[in-house]
Amino acid sequence: MHTRDKLKQTALALFAQHGYEGTSLAQIAAETGIKKPSIYNHFPNKAALFLAIFEEVESGIVALIDDSLTRSHDLPTRERLERLIRSCATFIRREHQGVFYKRYLLFPPTDVATQVAAISNDNERRINAHLHVLFEDGRQAGELRALPEAQFIAAFYCLMDGLFAENFYYDADTFERRLEGAWAVFWAGLEA
Repeated sequence: MHTRDKLKQTALALFAQHGYEGTSLAQIAAETGIKKPSIYNHFPNKAALFLAIFEEVESGIVALIDDSLTRSHDLPTRERLERLIRSCATFIRREHQGVFYKRYLLFPPTDVATQVAAISNDNERRINAHLHVLFEDGRQAGELRALPEAQFIAAFYCLMDGLFAENFYYDADTFERRLEGAWAVFWAGLEA
């Protein structure tokens, strides 16, 4: 693995665990096995390292959604949507990425808050485009009831946000049972 990638991997874990303010470049360097000045060969400062990680994590979510919907393209809407939600739930349960993502989406470091919001808004537009296609496909196939697309998208995000919170409260088995229950109610509200 290249040093730049090691730095990002190490910093991701430290930022998720200790927060942006609680993580120093010296810690990141020590955990990576390099000297602090060597970081500057890869990133001009801590903010640039953080933003590179945030953008990578955000892009990973979009890629995950794209992959899930592409792989399930020929399936009925119910199965496509359930697979999508399960893929997102798997991401949420990843030890460092899930925590990092939500932590900094909700509480971005002050010095990079504007950039975090811009990255997040751009990726939300990309995710919404995927959800739009899924919604339209489901409506045209007669599998989704008549409701405004904005409600569908809002409900999807609310479900995902709820699952994220559940991830902190419950072990894997309990989380899975709660996901099953939430999915059943979510689908009942959408099914034609």
